[in-house]
Amino acid sequence: MKIIRLYPFLLLLTVFCNGQQSLSLKVDESDLDREQKLPPQSYSTVLQKATPAVVAVTTQQVVRRLYPGSGNPLENFLRRYYGLPGIEQPLVKPEKVPSGIGSGVLVTAEGHIITNAHVITDPRTGELVEEVIIQLTNKKEYKANIVGFDRSTDVAVLKIDSEEPLPFVTLADSDILQVGDIVFAAGNPLGIGMTVTMGIVSATKRSELDVFEQDDAYENFIQTDASINQGNSGGALLDAKGRLVGINTAIISQTGASIGIGLAIPVNMVRKVLTDLVQSGIMRRGFLGVELGEDPDLQGALVTRIVAKSAAAQAGFLQMDVITKVGTKKVNTVNQTRIAISQTEPGTRIPIEVKREGRKITLYVTLEMLGKNIQSPIPGISLETLTTEVRSEFGIPAQTRGLVVSESTGEAETFKKGVVIVEINGYQVNSINDIKEQLKKGINRFYVWYRGKYSFLAYRIP
Repeated sequence: MKIIRLYPFLLLLTVFCNGQQSLSLKVDESDLDREQKLPPQSYSTVLQKATPAVVAVTTQQVVRRLYPGSGNPLENFLRRYYGLPGIEQPLVKPEKVPSGIGSGVLVTAEGHIITNAHVITDPRTGELVEEVIIQLTNKKEYKANIVGFDRSTDVAVLKIDSEEPLPFVTLADSDILQVGDIVFAAGNPLGIGMTVTMGIVSATKRSELDVFEQDDAYENFIQTDASINQGNSGGALLDAKGRLVGINTAIISQTGASIGIGLAIPVNMVRKVLTDLVQSGIMRRGFLGVELGEDPDLQGALVTRIVAKSAAAQAGFLQMDVITKVGTKKVNTVNQTRIAISQTEPGTRIPIEVKREGRKITLYVTLEMLGKNIQSPIPGISLETLTTEVRSEFGIPAQTRGLVVSESTGEAETFKKGVVIVEINGYQVNSINDIKEQLKKGINRFYVWYRGKYSFLAYRIP
């Protein structure tokens, strides 16, 4: 099996973020009419309303090219025709070149666009691309700002500014989808322009496919046979009402072409990423404080270990408890349990139903925030993600990305409290998983920020 990530009741909900930004999300959570005796002869009216919100995403990188001769035209002229001595210095000229093509979806009146994280990051280094250009279906182009991205779900948020009103799509409740529901994949396959294909929902809650190739990923895909091809990444999966139900992200294929197994990220997960990144610049995921294993009876997630002093420990969880329900969501697997917890806002008090020695009991727990005081693979330090509060505490600018040293015992003298680890061995790091992947035995080169300055540090891993 080969997984290919593709490159490149009606409510108007306004979410106010930090008193500055707002998201005018149009949400329709009504169910589909599955009792129609005669299917529609055409969906053109539905699609005409929805597809203007689907955009093409083109990315560019800055490359430095060498040209023979000096950068001074007069000096080159005198050297060529009058024999002026000197060493010819090549001209180094930065140029922007196209690096990828994908798709995106306008989801707010303010110009917020959803796409895939892998569309706007360099596949070799994981770093953000230099420039992102958005083209609407009317051929108008805009330069987009990158609000943020989340590798764990492969979702990125962009924003464009326009003096004219922008089209945006209505969001559905992806939890209501059933196998057999009609869906449409809309995007920019192979860069040819707006294209819509039709199919059905083939499966829901597809997981453990290792599409994102990282341990902390959240996989909960909608599977469809609607034709999806390279360039559809970040495009819309629409239902029969023209509402957004998913973001197309990958296909399973032996050839690289669509064979009818496409994967889309459910819009409920996307909506969480959107609001978190716009509101605080980071993902705010719930953290219970347990390690989980599969239940032999396949009725939930088995608690194999409880983190000391965690939310789970305080709520009275015990080893061998089997979690069967998180809040209002029934869960049957480890993956479903992880997603239900992560999608819950930190600080929320929720009931969690568990099976214990044959009895069902309900434990009430106030979730902590995932990523706070992360146990670091570097001895002697603890790390935190860059929340608004952390940035304010250490004076870290908004453009600085990475993980900050929140505690240091002195075992690692190089990493003082307040140091932000930006890169390791030339690769951007945004999570503990990134650090684990890039660290190697021997000398490692760290690029860090500390008190307003960037610098390189060397640290040896035994």
